[in-house]
Amino acid sequence: MLSLLQTARSRIATGRALLLCTLLLGAGVWTGCDNMLDIEPQGEQTSASFFTSADDANRALAGAYDALQQQYEVPTYQGAPTFLAGYDMVFGEVASDNAFKGGESQNDQPDIDDVQSFTVNPNNLYIGKMWSSLYEAVTRSNRILNNVPDIEMDEAERADILAQARFIRAYANFYLLQAFGMDPDSNNGPGIVLLTGEVTIGNADQPRSPEPEVWTLIEDDLRAAAQELPTKGELSSSEYGRATMGAANTLLVKAHIFQKEWSEAETLARQVINSGEYRLADDFGGIFRTSGEHGPGSIFEINYAQDANEIEGYYGNVWQASRSTWGFGFKQPTQDLVDAFDSNDPRLDATIIFDGEVMPDGTTVGGATSRSGYHNEKIWIPQDLYPSNQGVGDYEGPSNVRYLRFANLLLWHAEAANELGNAPAALESLNRVRERARQNADNPSGVLPDITTTNQSELREAIYRERRLEFAMEDLRFFDLMRQGRADEVLSDAGFVAGTHERMPIPQREIDLSDGALQQNPGY
Repeated sequence: MLSLLQTARSRIATGRALLLCTLLLGAGVWTGCDNMLDIEPQGEQTSASFFTSADDANRALAGAYDALQQQYEVPTYQGAPTFLAGYDMVFGEVASDNAFKGGESQNDQPDIDDVQSFTVNPNNLYIGKMWSSLYEAVTRSNRILNNVPDIEMDEAERADILAQARFIRAYANFYLLQAFGMDPDSNNGPGIVLLTGEVTIGNADQPRSPEPEVWTLIEDDLRAAAQELPTKGELSSSEYGRATMGAANTLLVKAHIFQKEWSEAETLARQVINSGEYRLADDFGGIFRTSGEHGPGSIFEINYAQDANEIEGYYGNVWQASRSTWGFGFKQPTQDLVDAFDSNDPRLDATIIFDGEVMPDGTTVGGATSRSGYHNEKIWIPQDLYPSNQGVGDYEGPSNVRYLRFANLLLWHAEAANELGNAPAALESLNRVRERARQNADNPSGVLPDITTTNQSELREAIYRERRLEFAMEDLRFFDLMRQGRADEVLSDAGFVAGTHERMPIPQREIDLSDGALQQNPGY
């Protein structure tokens, strides 16, 4: 399936692509356009002279969506290519109790080992990649927000483009805040650098804005976006992957959850649930196949695609696959995760590939190269979808990343309702998720029975457990533990230190470039 980005890119000649890269990326930001930037520029170009038509605005929007994709190769600061996986798997799962780093050996991607063991330092390449990639999305969004209002174009189209840019900026700022600037106990952490003008992060000599100010901008962006964006039902299939009203409102629910604003979260979650725009897909395992992209429970996906002409593929299909099937074997499920499932939970088999398991395409997956003997099934693709040039620089597959699912919304609603003392509403949303899961069993009788407790503490634990099982290996676990205040309890044996490891270190290069305006997080 071609992404919105690729549809736009197909119309851009090499000269236009060079212009777009030069204009949108800004100084101090890593990008996949590095090879183009080595070309001698043929003229002086500014934002004002680029943003002159609706076509330019749409190209810029495609570039902003592109910044949400995580490619496997980035240039290092020294200029030599370094092959890195996506930062989402590193900080979302490997830093948690759900997954080991994996790979060929301990010397394979040692920077991931440092994250896993909580010995990470400010020069870690994955820290740098996460920071620069997300600020790249902020920068590209800001250029749209600052320049598109002056273009002579259809007003409705302009409003839609600006709303999508605000959603992308909110997405990036949210991720940056949860990684670098949150205080899960007080919601009064050090925050992040808020960029709203033409300044890029590499040229920013401003301090971080406190956490409450960051949340205010995120919420303002999402509310404004939701007012202008279409519903999912109003999209044609060729538009799938772009932001919608439901995506903006659901991300806003997540923002309220992270701030423990339970009333706001419950009210808005119920509104989206009752909109009728989404439902749980019948087949849990099918959600993660290419045939399940943009299914009935998909609220927001990050589009990837791979074909002979355009490669904007997903690193996870190859990086996380078993080495016995031409993968790299990263992000291996732990025994602790496997043991957390009920033995008859159908989601176990849909999440975990076991040693010697025969897959639907007939291949047998070996577990000998996995520390635990297990592999992640949610990124599995059949061999005929593997990159044709694998081994000579093509390590990307065709799967989309399911960032917001209807099940997310239901379990956030359950959590908020429970914290407000509304156990019946919490149980209704929680048990909808369990009911879908058990319907995938050969004999659903007795499988995953409804939760019935109305004790607030017990119900909270049941919701937390359900989140772990429903979203295992989807790169959410560490940030869930952190915002729930349970990371110290769950990860203490891995080296987690309370008061330090709730936040990652600010990249040292960014501190140096800021002329002292940026201060390092405590403990690093």
